[in-house]
Amino acid sequence: MKRRSAAFIVTLGVLAYISAVTQRSTMGIASLVATSRFHTTAEQLSTLAVAQLVVYAAMQIPVGLLLDRFGARLLLTVGAISMALGQYVVAFAPNLETAVAGRMLVGFGDAFTFISMIRLINGWYQGKRASQLQQWMGNGGQIGQIISALPFSYLLHADGWVVAFAVWATIALIIGVAAWILIADEPTRVEHKQINWRARVAQLRESMKLSSTRMAFWVHFTTQSSTTVIVLLWGVPFLEQAEGLSKPVVIGILSSFVIIGFVFGLLFGQLCAHRPQWRRTALTSTTLIMLSSWVVLIAIPGQAPAWVLVTWLFATSMNAPASMVAFDYTREYVPKHELGAANGFVNIGGFLATFSMMFIIGVILDLYYSLAGKAAGLKLYSLNGFRLAFISVLVVIGGGLAMYRWNEHKTTAGNKLGRKP
Repeated sequence: MKRRSAAFIVTLGVLAYISAVTQRSTMGIASLVATSRFHTTAEQLSTLAVAQLVVYAAMQIPVGLLLDRFGARLLLTVGAISMALGQYVVAFAPNLETAVAGRMLVGFGDAFTFISMIRLINGWYQGKRASQLQQWMGNGGQIGQIISALPFSYLLHADGWVVAFAVWATIALIIGVAAWILIADEPTRVEHKQINWRARVAQLRESMKLSSTRMAFWVHFTTQSSTTVIVLLWGVPFLEQAEGLSKPVVIGILSSFVIIGFVFGLLFGQLCAHRPQWRRTALTSTTLIMLSSWVVLIAIPGQAPAWVLVTWLFATSMNAPASMVAFDYTREYVPKHELGAANGFVNIGGFLATFSMMFIIGVILDLYYSLAGKAAGLKLYSLNGFRLAFISVLVVIGGGLAMYRWNEHKTTAGNKLGRKP
């Protein structure tokens, strides 16, 4: 087909991904309204986000196997329709339990979308162009967070809960129908042959044993997680209660993560397309700069001055789009017919690190409060508590960086010796 057709089809896949990011982040915008609607506490309400993300992470490998079997067109359609159904359930939910079930459906559909978009790009483009596009589009999809923060927020407060969520559900439904009618998996017809699922899982296990696949996993683990921990959970308590910033400033900082990440995503796209030999140096440098900014944030006495917070924001934001380099590695080393399952495995990396740090930070905050903070008259989300808890970020991501460098070394050595890396 013509290149124009390829651009049209991939654009539809990207729109499906932007929609998925928007559906994913709507509950963060609606959290206070949800508290009033369901007459529940913020702690109970957090199950809406947790349940959604757990389903998303758990579905990555199954979706990858399905992607290799059925292709991106079907999975993008199923994903969008599942998110639509989930958002309709949330819109008309009479209680918190029903809303949680709806958000689990959103997480289920969301899990189908990202790696399907990556597969679609690799189906229609090759070489440097494919590398560049998957970097740009993967990071550009985060624009969905800004969409949920602006038009969805306006609709929510102007017309109410039911209208806002029903409209967003309808958008997902329209995208699902468009994906089925207009998207094609490849420029030429490809038959997805019936494959023995046991053999397919065994094939994935073999792929996971390769240092090149594990290298990509640890890239995603190391780079995607620190931003997600701040944006999805601990950013507001830390910045507003511990650092004492006003709510508008906190919202501005959290929004800046998306904008800065998008700009650096463009740069990483250029690097992967034209200077792939620089990937190791770039990944190592941005991660070390990011970790250094956290060390300064933790070590500085009292509430951080503006320059420290700006440096921390910038360093953490620029490291997040480096997570897309993981999929550049799999594109290079994994056969196309195995790419969906391998990318599903790699995509778990960042979420595994995120869940680990979210949990550890919460445990340390509770321990500090019960052992020292309460007696000293401090709040649960105190500056000293966060300083202690944030050490876990240095440990988890530092460990991930070491694992990446080790597997990268094994992959490079295998290439030099002519072995499968």
